[in-house]
Amino acid sequence: MPAATARYEKGYDRLTISVAALIQQLAYDAGDGVDDSAFGYGTFAAARYDVTENFRFQGALSYTDGANGYLYRSGNGGFGAADAYIADGDLKTLPGYGGTIGFGMDVGPGTVNVSYGWVKVDWNDAADDLGEAAVASRHEVNDNAFVNYQWQPIENVVLGVEYGYFHSRNYAEQNADANRVLFAAQYDF
Repeated sequence: MPAATARYEKGYDRLTISVAALIQQLAYDAGDGVDDSAFGYGTFAAARYDVTENFRFQGALSYTDGANGYLYRSGNGGFGAADAYIADGDLKTLPGYGGTIGFGMDVGPGTVNVSYGWVKVDWNDAADDLGEAAVASRHEVNDNAFVNYQWQPIENVVLGVEYGYFHSRNYAEQNADANRVLFAAQYDF
C-alpha cells in the first residue's frame, strides 16, 4: 500500500499554521510463510510568524511511529532511520520525534536565516528484543544548526553561503560531529 498523506495549512494575518499526517503499511516476507505487516504513521505541526515585514520566526514538531523515513535526519548518515525491526518473526515499529526552530531576517540586500533542528529515534524496545549490540551503532539523536545568507546581486541570480554544524549520538552514546561551509549560485531562466 502506498503512503497516504494529508495536510492542512491556514494563514491568519502574520501567522501561518500547518498540520499534516501520514500512514503507511510496512511488510516483510522471508518466504516459507514467515511474514508480517504493520502500519506506521507520522504527524507534523508547524507555524510561522512574521514579527515584522523583515523578521520571521518559524518552528515545527514531528512524531512518527513506523514512519521514521519521513523524519528528517533521523538515521545514520543523516537520512531516515529504520521504520521497524523484526523480532521473533514480528514486525515492530520504531517511534521517533523531532523539532526545528529558526528565524529569517532581511539584512542589506539579502536575508540571514538561522535554524536548529533535533531528532530522536527510540531504540529501547529494539535493544530489549534484539540485544544492545544489535542497535549500538544506530543513531539515537541527531541535531544540527545552520546559518546562511542569501542575496540577489542582479536580476535572475541568487547567491548564498551557509555554515552548518552536525552532531550525532548513537545508542552506545558515542558522539560525532561535523562542520561544513557551502556556497550556492542559482540562475533563473
